[in-house]
Amino acid sequence: MGVKFGIQLPHDPVDIILKASLYADRNGFDSVFTPDHLVGIGIKNWSAYEAFTLLGAISQITKNVRIGTCVSDVLRKHPAVLAQSAVTLHDFSGGRAVLGLGAGEGMNILPYGIENKNLVSRLEEGLEVVKRLFEEERVNYEGKYFRLTNAFIMPRKKVPIWVAGNSPRTMDLTAIYGDGWIPTAGMGPRKYAENLKRIRKKAEELGRYVEAGVFAYVVVEREFDEALRKIELPAKLLSLMSPARKHFLEKAGVDTEKIEIPDLFGFTFNERQMEKAIRLAKELPFEVVKHRFIFGTPDDVIGRVEEFVSAGVEHFVFTPLVRHSDYVPTIRLLAEEVVSYFRS
Repeated sequence: MGVKFGIQLPHDPVDIILKASLYADRNGFDSVFTPDHLVGIGIKNWSAYEAFTLLGAISQITKNVRIGTCVSDVLRKHPAVLAQSAVTLHDFSGGRAVLGLGAGEGMNILPYGIENKNLVSRLEEGLEVVKRLFEEERVNYEGKYFRLTNAFIMPRKKVPIWVAGNSPRTMDLTAIYGDGWIPTAGMGPRKYAENLKRIRKKAEELGRYVEAGVFAYVVVEREFDEALRKIELPAKLLSLMSPARKHFLEKAGVDTEKIEIPDLFGFTFNERQMEKAIRLAKELPFEVVKHRFIFGTPDDVIGRVEEFVSAGVEHFVFTPLVRHSDYVPTIRLLAEEVVSYFRS
C-alpha cells in the first residue's frame, strides 16, 4: 500500500478536534491520534481532554482511519484499565484502535503526586501486563510495580500496541512487545534507520514484525518564510524540553548545565516556568534545533519526508506545530500537496 500518513490532534478546542478528525477520515489520511495528557502542551493554554472518551466520540463520526493514543502511560491508569479502554475503543470503532504507550511525562504526573522514578521499568511491566491481558484467559503476574492474580478482561481482543521508544532500552521493549514503533523525528533519518535496524533484528529473532512509525512536528506553508516564522519559537521551546537535549545541544556548543528548566520528564506547566522557558528559547539559535523538525513549503516537506521514507518509515504521524486557528488549514495543505504526492 505504500507509506501511511496520520495526524495528531490538538489538545482542544472541541470543534477543531472534531473537524480535523472528519477531514482526515475523508481526505486520504490513514490515522488520527490524540495525546493522552492531563495537561496540554502550550505557551498559555494547557487545556486537555481525556483521551479515550475523546477517541470514543471520534470513532462514531469516522469510518476509515485508525484511531489511537500517542501516547498513554501506565502511571496514571493501571495497565488493566488501559487494556479495557483499548478493547472498548477497538470494538466500538470496528477494530480501528491503536494503543500507544510511553514512559510518561512530568506535566502529567508530578503535580498529581505520581513520582517520576523508574519510568522505563514501570513501562516494561505495564507492556507485559497489557499484552498478556489482550491474549490470555487468565493472568498471574508478580512484578515490582504490578501484581495480578487470576486476572482477565472480557471481551478479550488483541489491540495493536505502539511504543514511543527513543532510548536503547525502550527500543528493545518495542521489539519485544510493540506492534508499532513511534519515536520522534528529532533523531533524524540516519539515526532512525540505525535504530529501526536494531529493533527489526531483535523482533525477527522473536518471530515478530514491528510497523515503523514516526511522530513528526510539522509546519507547511506556501511561502518558506511564513513556515519559518510559525515554527521557530515552538520548535526552540520543545527542543529545550527534550530529554535528548544534551546530545544535540552540546554538539552545537550549548552548555546544557546552564539550562534552568527540566526536560519533559520533570517539566510542569505554569506561568513562571513558561516565562523562564520562553526567555531561554529566545536566546537559542534556531540553527541548532531546526534539523529536528519538518517545515517549509510543500516541496520542502516532501523532501524531508522522502528522507525518512528512505530510512524505513512506514507510517508518519504529523503534529502541526501551529496555533489552533491554523491547524485545519495545515492538515488541508498536507493532504492536498504532501499526502497526495506520495499517493500518486
